[in-house]
Amino acid sequence: MDNLPQELINEILLWLPVRSLLRFRCVCRSFCAITESQSFINSHFKRSSENRINHKLIELGEHRTDNGIQTIHALDFNDDFQQELVLDKLFPSGSFHLFFSCCNGLVLLWIDKLSLWNPSTREYRILPAFPVEHIQTQNLSFALGYDSTTDDFKAVVIISKQFDSPQVWVFELRSSRWRRIQDFPFVGYNCIKPGGNGDCFVDGALHFICYGKPYIIVAFDVEKETFSLVHEAVQQTEGLPYRLHVFGGCLSVSVWNLTIKGRIDMYVRKKDGVAFTWTRLYFVTRQQFSEKTFYCFVDGRIAYSKEGDKVFLSSNGKLCSYDFKEKSLQEIVTINTKNLDLFSYTESLVSLGS
Repeated sequence: MDNLPQELINEILLWLPVRSLLRFRCVCRSFCAITESQSFINSHFKRSSENRINHKLIELGEHRTDNGIQTIHALDFNDDFQQELVLDKLFPSGSFHLFFSCCNGLVLLWIDKLSLWNPSTREYRILPAFPVEHIQTQNLSFALGYDSTTDDFKAVVIISKQFDSPQVWVFELRSSRWRRIQDFPFVGYNCIKPGGNGDCFVDGALHFICYGKPYIIVAFDVEKETFSLVHEAVQQTEGLPYRLHVFGGCLSVSVWNLTIKGRIDMYVRKKDGVAFTWTRLYFVTRQQFSEKTFYCFVDGRIAYSKEGDKVFLSSNGKLCSYDFKEKSLQEIVTINTKNLDLFSYTESLVSLGS
């Protein structure tokens, strides 16, 4: 290794998974210095995201060890989902878990308190006490974004109140403090996640579906900390569920029109010059449903293949893929857990400083 140029060593390390890089930190001081540098951490995540490597699905189910400790598992994209990895046993037995948001390899979740977790490094950090007292969790909407101008993560909390304008609070990871910013400007709309509907971080902004008349899509610019409306993808129909995703690095909306047309449509927003346009992708139809309960990953990034030609869905403990070109549905693997829910993430070396 002493004879290899430093640039080549860096290039080799950028292609490796987080688990290997963590082990290599014990090999020599130079490896440790390289992999702990902020420039390498950012470059490694960028390489993994662009080439869709080091990509995994977290599965949330009733996994318990012999001593009763609840565990969280992951499936590896690069191993055709056959390899099941135990991510963590560090959470206290009986603790209450809620997964809210995933951004750049970090997960915002509730482990008895609001916390940040890096499933790749097994590091987690309990955030300081929320500055507003006597607020029920069900009245809060949580999201996690990344500010590229300051190289910092921001957790955003929106407090929905019946008569007052919703309050908005921001937590900065680097300064470890909460700040109250402008109130949520769209009064009368509920931005609490209904039925597990997730926020999406894309194009430097967090996106929410807010229900009211019947819904709007709202973007929160993480750098400027301002809200704006997003032009809707499709004419709204009362009673239809709409869900947000990130597909191929673009904001997308899926419309669950199962009763009338018996299908799920996805609309993908792409930039056309200075404007954005929506394109419709046909999705799963009723004839392809093998189970009564069928849903796609709704939190954070939608799970899709490296080539971008397939999207992955879960159904009653089964992982399936839908091929856009062939318009076919195929079962990949059965997962032995109850109450299955999944979301995808890309491995990251980001440190939480805990």
